[in-house]
Amino acid sequence: MIIMTATKHISVLPEETIDGLNLTEDAVVVDATLGGGGHSRMILERIGATGKLIALDVDPEAIRRFQEQTNGDARVQVVRKNFAQLEEALAEAGVEIGEVDAIVADLGFSSDQIESADRGLSFLLDGPLDMRLDPTEERTAGELVNTLDEQALAALLREYSDESRSHQIARAIVRARELKPIMTTRELAEVIEQSLPMRARKKSGIHPATKSFQALRIAVNKEFECLEKFLPQAFGSLRVSGHLAIISFHSGEDRIVKRFFRDIAGGCICPKDFPICRCGKVPLIRILTKKPIIASHEELQRNPRSRSAKLRVAEKIEYKKQKDYEHASDSHSF
Repeated sequence: MIIMTATKHISVLPEETIDGLNLTEDAVVVDATLGGGGHSRMILERIGATGKLIALDVDPEAIRRFQEQTNGDARVQVVRKNFAQLEEALAEAGVEIGEVDAIVADLGFSSDQIESADRGLSFLLDGPLDMRLDPTEERTAGELVNTLDEQALAALLREYSDESRSHQIARAIVRARELKPIMTTRELAEVIEQSLPMRARKKSGIHPATKSFQALRIAVNKEFECLEKFLPQAFGSLRVSGHLAIISFHSGEDRIVKRFFRDIAGGCICPKDFPICRCGKVPLIRILTKKPIIASHEELQRNPRSRSAKLRVAEKIEYKKQKDYEHASDSHSF
């Protein structure tokens, strides 16, 4: 039985995501990013008494809250690991690689995390410049802001958030910290806001600090690097016909997912004039979302944070080796 405890989080694209997982009543399912637990609770409603859920997170508060909600449910095993450590988590849970029926990863942050001032994730709340999901990680946003040189700061803002005024903002941060260290979210937001002319602040339509905070959060939590490590592990962990669903909120994340799906969904890449395939490349997944699924108008009304969410789903298919691959080099020279 699931007991509801206080959580502010509303899962994005809930029905679309769960439908995409194609769950059965005895499924082995991984929620690779537990967060507020919304997708996990819906999974438990679908997998019946014989199913199994392995939930991963590095946030001890998220884990504690979900364990209270599930109240000792024997179907649930929560592992405190980053989703980039998926194979290790499965080993800890006693699940074999290649035996998972479905995997979901919601790459966003839960409302509980965003609305906690102590996390320092939002410039709307005054708190320490932390931004770590895993409190055991050493590097905080404050350390980056107060130690990186101007060039490195500008590169970080540009790479992780496409901030067009990265050099201007980085210069302002360096000048401000020469007077005293920048210690809180409000202090940083004010430095960024004051670094831009009034015309630029009004034109963008979002708070001037939005992209900079996003970039720092991504860097602190190594979000892109973890995603790159997670995807091949997720594919390898699925059984044939297993489904992988990824929800991204950042264009950089979505590009990584799209590229990975495309690369392993493609077949032979030999030149068209080759009579026989020599590359041996065959499709390994079937992409089920030709275009990413986005929130409906109704969902946007009840959950504005879903506006940037994109859902991509793929199915692992049976590996079929190119029939002529082994003897192609004997039959032809190219």
